[in-house]
Amino acid sequence: MSAQVLLGLRLLWHDKLRLLSMSASVAVGVVIIFVELGFLWGILDAQALVATLARGQFLVMNKTRADLHHWDKIPAAELTLFNGVPGVAKVMPVYEDHYGLTDPDGGRTVDSHRIRRVILYAFSPIDLPLAVGDPAPMSAALKMADSFVFDRWSRPIYGHIVPGMDVELDKVPLQVSGLATMGPDIVNDGNVFMSDTEWLKRRPDAQPIMGVVRLAPGADVEEVRQRLLASAPSDVTVMTPQEARARENNSTLKAAPIGLLFALGMVAGLVIGTINCYQVLYTEVSDHLGQYATVKAMGFSDSFLNGVILTQALVLSGTGFATGLLFSIFADAFVAWLTRLPIQVHLESGSLVLLAVIASCVLAGWMAVRRVEAADPAALY
Repeated sequence: MSAQVLLGLRLLWHDKLRLLSMSASVAVGVVIIFVELGFLWGILDAQALVATLARGQFLVMNKTRADLHHWDKIPAAELTLFNGVPGVAKVMPVYEDHYGLTDPDGGRTVDSHRIRRVILYAFSPIDLPLAVGDPAPMSAALKMADSFVFDRWSRPIYGHIVPGMDVELDKVPLQVSGLATMGPDIVNDGNVFMSDTEWLKRRPDAQPIMGVVRLAPGADVEEVRQRLLASAPSDVTVMTPQEARARENNSTLKAAPIGLLFALGMVAGLVIGTINCYQVLYTEVSDHLGQYATVKAMGFSDSFLNGVILTQALVLSGTGFATGLLFSIFADAFVAWLTRLPIQVHLESGSLVLLAVIASCVLAGWMAVRRVEAADPAALY
């Protein structure tokens, strides 16, 4: 370890309480960046949940369905045709609609008939096209007649709903046969799930919103894709879940200026972190200016002293990032619990924030270096 690094570390470690406060100053900007980035990714993840949860290699949809929140249907007969394509094991239709769910706790409030909009998904209980719970319990719950499965991650506006309870769905009493895990998005507050048999019994003219294609073991994905495209009618599109997710993210960013808003928030956090880091480094330099001047009088160059300051900047970036990351994990978990959005710290976001914090602290260190360069050994005498 070089003398520059050792001197920088000893100057910081000399006052541990001060080091902690300096790290906390940098961590403020880190928390702001993480929360803003968490909100952005959480919204994008929530809007693309259907694609993320698909248990198959392809999604078959109507071409006019510009995003996953447009409900353009696809005829069930067209989905059936794909079952004959070589390499396809099964095509699983997914139905989607909205219903009015009556709050079971409404009787204890002034408004005793609160009806909330809820999104309903219907599909076969034998081959689940969406990963919204453990397959065996989910399948068993969907098979129960006159029942539905409630999404436990729905927002609490629907009241306290548990299995075995009778709840009105479009004013029809049905039993809650189980709980699933999906979550709302920025438009819809909750979800319920029903077997396709139960759904078609109530809506015999209903058509699927999409089909989830599961391939046979050993089938080549690209080859089957080309076969699907060749056999698909002109009004049908075939996409992988990853492609559907990417399209959904682009659609969300274009539909609302959330990208710009959260980007400005992240820039603000970066600026705050840089300013805080500069202030603490400048104070550190000012408090040890006599020692720096002495080192210069002993013949050490400005580049040596610059290395000491930049070492401190890098240490502060590391300690500030670690502190901010710890607080951000708890902050994101709390916000996710409040909003029911999938807000969390991702590995990609953590790497991005770490690089940004290192760059901002190095910049702050470079600005603070000028104070060291101005240190005059003659001022000691």
